[in-house]
Amino acid sequence: MDSLSDPKRYMPDEARLATIRTHIAVYNAERPAILKHAHTQVALYMGGYVVAAGLILLTTLHVDEKHKVVGIVLGLAIIGGVKVWEYAWKPVTDHQLTLRYRLFPVIFGFIDNVQYSHGQEPGFLQDINRMKLVRFTKSENDDVISGRHDGLDFEMVEAKLNAGSGKSKTVVFSGLIFRFNLDTEFRGTLVAAKRGNWLDQFIRDIFGMDSDMIASGDFHLDQSHEFHTDNYSDARPLVEGPLAAAMKYLKREWWAGEVRIALRGKECFLLLPSDRDYFALPDINVNVDYEADIEPMIRDMAVLLAVAHLLRKVG
Repeated sequence: MDSLSDPKRYMPDEARLATIRTHIAVYNAERPAILKHAHTQVALYMGGYVVAAGLILLTTLHVDEKHKVVGIVLGLAIIGGVKVWEYAWKPVTDHQLTLRYRLFPVIFGFIDNVQYSHGQEPGFLQDINRMKLVRFTKSENDDVISGRHDGLDFEMVEAKLNAGSGKSKTVVFSGLIFRFNLDTEFRGTLVAAKRGNWLDQFIRDIFGMDSDMIASGDFHLDQSHEFHTDNYSDARPLVEGPLAAAMKYLKREWWAGEVRIALRGKECFLLLPSDRDYFALPDINVNVDYEADIEPMIRDMAVLLAVAHLLRKVG
């Protein structure tokens, strides 16, 4: 983690910086034409769609005198309009996504074997669901980044986790989710989760009657979190020592919400709530600038990795 303490150590060298600026210059040069093309497509597609949908709705009103299906037709028309808009605007989103695929392996060059994908669900999300660290039925996944840094193998995703569907759909978590390896294996499962009404069911589902709850000894931490494990003897010194210290540090530094952690074997799962989009590019109407848009991404990644390096030693 020492290599993350000095920003100059992970900022791009001259060769990588030249490559980054070249990619940005190409993106900025192509951006106005792509934006103009998208605006033209939106006007043509949406104009045609509104006319067609309007005719269908008028025909429905004429045929269906009791207006039993008008609401259904109107709802389908709105859904169809959203899909047409997304299709017409797709060149813009593709252009921004292409820049991400070009840039991220370069700007995160201090990470070995760095891989980037967008919109994919990493397999470890289902592990989080099975451990009941967060109960969710569907995930909305944004940027996924994986690699290795100073012996730390990691995978992270910006995700929104939802429970329920339709009108009962609620967001149960929004932020960054990490999975990375521990230096020392923990024999069993140890979960540090927010206090909540689901904890009793969590105990029954995961650990049965053999589950033990551990207090950290810190009043404020024990008020916000509960620690559960199926290996009390190994978990207790961790909860009372390094895990509690790490949790208190994160509570001070992470203002967006309560952090959640799970240890399982050689793996650590870390949930960092946030409303930020850490790896977002500026709006398509604005040029990308290295100092304003790219450097903050590199600094944020270094901070996130520093947190992971801190926790990898907990086990």
